[in-house]
Amino acid sequence: MKVLYIAEKASVGKALSAVLSGERVKGSNHIRCGDDVVAWASGHLLRLFEPEEYNEGLKKWTLDNLPIVPERWKYRPLERTKSLLDGIGTLMKDADVVVNAGDADREGSLLIDEILEHFGWKGPAKRLRINDVNPDAIRKALKEMKDNSEYRGESLAGKARSYADWLAGMNLTRYCTKHADMAGYDVMFSVGRVQTPTLGLVVKRDRDIENFVSRTYYALSATLELNVPDFSNQEKRKITGHWVRDDKSVNEGMASKEDCKTLAEKVRGRGEITGVNKKARHQGPPLTYNLAKLQMDVSRLYDVTDALKHVQSLYEQGYVTYPRSDCQYIPEGHHEQARLVLDAITSARPGFLAARDILAGVDARRKSQAWDDSKITEHHAIIPTVKVPIDGILSDIERKIYDLIAKRYLLQFLPDHEYEQTTIDFTAGGERFRVSGRTVLVPGWKRWGTDEKSEGDEEHDRLSMLPSVSVGEIGEAEPFVEEKKTVPPKRFTYDALLGAMNSIHLYVENPEIRKRLKELDGIGTSATQENIIALLFDRGYIEKRKKSGGSAQIFSTPAGRALINLLSAGGKSVAFVTPDLTALWERDMTRIEKGELSLESFVGEAAKMVEEIVKEPLPVPEISELPRKKKRLAESAIEADCPLKCGKKARRYEGKYGPFWKCPCSPEVTFKDVEGVPALKEERLKAPCPVKACKGTAERIRKKDGSFFWKCQVCKNFFNDESGQPSIQEKRASRQSQKKKAAT
Repeated sequence: MKVLYIAEKASVGKALSAVLSGERVKGSNHIRCGDDVVAWASGHLLRLFEPEEYNEGLKKWTLDNLPIVPERWKYRPLERTKSLLDGIGTLMKDADVVVNAGDADREGSLLIDEILEHFGWKGPAKRLRINDVNPDAIRKALKEMKDNSEYRGESLAGKARSYADWLAGMNLTRYCTKHADMAGYDVMFSVGRVQTPTLGLVVKRDRDIENFVSRTYYALSATLELNVPDFSNQEKRKITGHWVRDDKSVNEGMASKEDCKTLAEKVRGRGEITGVNKKARHQGPPLTYNLAKLQMDVSRLYDVTDALKHVQSLYEQGYVTYPRSDCQYIPEGHHEQARLVLDAITSARPGFLAARDILAGVDARRKSQAWDDSKITEHHAIIPTVKVPIDGILSDIERKIYDLIAKRYLLQFLPDHEYEQTTIDFTAGGERFRVSGRTVLVPGWKRWGTDEKSEGDEEHDRLSMLPSVSVGEIGEAEPFVEEKKTVPPKRFTYDALLGAMNSIHLYVENPEIRKRLKELDGIGTSATQENIIALLFDRGYIEKRKKSGGSAQIFSTPAGRALINLLSAGGKSVAFVTPDLTALWERDMTRIEKGELSLESFVGEAAKMVEEIVKEPLPVPEISELPRKKKRLAESAIEADCPLKCGKKARRYEGKYGPFWKCPCSPEVTFKDVEGVPALKEERLKAPCPVKACKGTAERIRKKDGSFFWKCQVCKNFFNDESGQPSIQEKRASRQSQKKKAAT
């Protein structure tokens, strides 16, 4: 049986061929392994048709032909990889079985399935899902191959994504651009299912900051100095707490300074401890990385905006597991390899801080909460493999990213961080005050991972020691009032924008939709989000401005704001400004993948929505930042009878060379202006060229002063006009010689 394996890229194909049996023979873009063959693609080898490829009439952008919805979706080979596609087709003719070895996600399934459909493959097809390109991992994946049809849902979800992107992009780009054009703006607007809501996040944040009005408020706190018994030599104990409202929440401030001062006077004097609550808590290390979390940390620490490319390179070299993962958990069975992975990390960089210091506390038998089979989705977290990186092989940024992944993995084998959470309540003047603090019992993983933010951390938590107090103790309360000001929200940085895309429910106002979206991964996928942000930069919709001492901030540009203004001015088009719609579409794609929704139903609903949008008129607001179209013609209200005597009125226009006239009877014909009325252009007189050697024809041309001259259309010579005929001019040199003769 001849098996053809088709990988998504060359690096994976070559790693796969290395573990197959049989003599290996390299070919053009493939490797033969005995009777079997491993070939590879280079990303998508096919693309969807452009509108004009379905219908030549769609080449012109008009509102009349919207919406554009293909009756049958068609694909065309990409020119740059056509030879690669043809080579796979040739190999397919000799195959008994084809194995889809695309990357282990919906896009990987779709990418190879597109090739099978393009060549009309009807034979058996298997699915090979490789999460780790190390030989043992590939051998394990080969044993676990399933029928390709079992992953049909992945491929259909990928199609749903591509069809929805096409419908939204092709139709709304033309819809917005054409309306702007009719309003006199010289601009092309690009609209995308994910890129536009992402732009909307930035525009809204900028507007919130610019429209922010700082509010002054007053916060009341009190310091309780506890009485010390006469027989005690202990030092005075003081605690400072914040005023607590009736709803038992810590006060965020009062608007009136006078009211706050009045309340302060009320609490001055005797105070009493009313509650002491101590809880021992354990805090495990932060979970291992998924792609989104890794991208955010790489951007924050190293100002890198293309982390996926470097993680992908580490994966293809065999140093980390599959990178396009949205999962932060590790299979429990993988714990058996823990010692081998730890050894690889240690061997990789003996001078690495984690290997030198962290390993002192590592216990390979320990299991953190990251080891949990019930939390595994399509892929597990991104972790190091057993392959040891050779010194000097990795680029600087690859080394830094490997270090991050390795350190996060090492933290899973360190003790929990243990602390005592203490909350003390006291009253004074009938008002309540509260203070909280932490006492560290066992530093645990935080001894080596203090820069890591783990779930459960709160900004107000402090590693501070509170004095030992008991309920019923009394003392003297001294209140104080602090004047504070509200601050605007922070501008997006690159990592913050990635975080917003992955926590999109936080930016949705509708509580029902917000609840649904909390269960989703956000808008786009972690594998596409970097490209979406890069696209917004490339199209000039957002820009970065470097802030001294911090990460670069992201601002919306006039063009970016104009697009959001335009979509917001319409009716249903505003759906593409907010993240609600695209996140719900992501949910539907997941349902398609699970077989709970058909591709046809999804595309039908998406097309219906697009149609409802593009059939609405789109009011174009005044956008001062956008360039206006240059006026080619200045039309006036002056009319006169058409000189062709068609019975219609000609209208005067101001052109580059003065006024002229046009009549609806002959749109392509112009008439000259003679004393304010339209007139037919006079026919130019023609005559044989006076140059004997030339057989061309000369034409008479009127000068600005009303006189005439002649020009031959063949020899290009100019002639005087004498009695309506061309006359050869005397050569200037001969006239000068005549003058000299006359002078002598």
